[in-house]
Amino acid sequence: MFTKPTIVLNDDLTKRAYITFYLNGKRIREYNGNSLNLKLFPNHALTLQAKKKILETLQFELHKALDAKEYPAENLTKKGIICEATGFKQNELTAIQLLFEVVRTKIRSDLSKTYKRDLKSIYRQFRDFMLPEEKNGLITGIPTSRLDKFLAQFGSSGTYYMNKRRNLSILFSGTGKILDKPIKSVKQTSRRRSKAKLHKPYDKEQLRPILDYLKQHYPKLHLCCLLTYGSWLRPHEEIRLLKVENFKRGFTEVHLSGDENKGGKVRVVYIPDYIQIELEPIVSKLSRTDNIISWRFKPYNDFYFNTQWSRAWKQMYKLNLVYENQTIYSFRHTAAIDVYRRTKDVYLLQKLLGHSSIVVTLKYLRSLGEFNSDKLKEAAPTLDFDIS
Repeated sequence: MFTKPTIVLNDDLTKRAYITFYLNGKRIREYNGNSLNLKLFPNHALTLQAKKKILETLQFELHKALDAKEYPAENLTKKGIICEATGFKQNELTAIQLLFEVVRTKIRSDLSKTYKRDLKSIYRQFRDFMLPEEKNGLITGIPTSRLDKFLAQFGSSGTYYMNKRRNLSILFSGTGKILDKPIKSVKQTSRRRSKAKLHKPYDKEQLRPILDYLKQHYPKLHLCCLLTYGSWLRPHEEIRLLKVENFKRGFTEVHLSGDENKGGKVRVVYIPDYIQIELEPIVSKLSRTDNIISWRFKPYNDFYFNTQWSRAWKQMYKLNLVYENQTIYSFRHTAAIDVYRRTKDVYLLQKLLGHSSIVVTLKYLRSLGEFNSDKLKEAAPTLDFDIS
């Protein structure tokens, strides 16, 4: 017993299309002609028109095979089963096909832009590194020595190396899920020790001249830095996307839903008086759905604040206003140190920073060189006599 095969096609060429039907009460999806030993690959088409034409051919062939009780093809059942996630037979997937499917699945998932960007980058780099026989061979046939050689290209620092190793491991682990068996090749590669980086906050006496300079020469960047410092918001994925409608209670609070902030939870932050004064003349001219930085519905691109800060930093560095490695995030670091020194309340700091857990906040404080400072001070050896 089977139902008539139907085409599922989206107007978006990047989204996979397929033929679906029920066979003996089980729902089947076919993404290509592999189940019939036919070279029909609609999702490889370059246009929607071509894609639709191949799908119609596949639909016809599937219906014909079902009528003749020749689905799936007899010799196919002897070779292996169809992988529903990819539309290919599991035991015939090449290494490059597996890696491509993992990246495509990740890109379509609800993950951060940075995460997706890093995975696409490592995929392209590894694809270009692979030999033809490795691309067309099995993923399990790539020896650890080859992976070590690939990762050696990123040995300029331990942190850089380990980040690349982690991203490559994500790809290989994903192929293991498709094949339903663990792929441990990357885990067997060499590890390198990452050196902890001490983030540089601003000195208190730096804040006023920096903010004065930004207000005069880069007013939108100035507002971003104020919100980063006073309201603990992240510049690129929170402040850059803020709309007038995010402000509540007379612009004294910002309300962010789970998909509007990194923590993934509803977040409410307080807006200090000195930021409200800067906001009032801006929002009074905007509509409810306008972005407060671009002053229109559509926000600036992802790298807007990076570009602005790079230009401003060079000029401020020449004026001796900022030091090396001080960034927009240094405003957030400075605020975190100030609150911790005044309150010693890590739980409060976690809520203010929007961290997912106390552990994240503790790591954050350690990266600022603050968490153990009091204990070190208390443990310092003393002298019971005057040396002056």
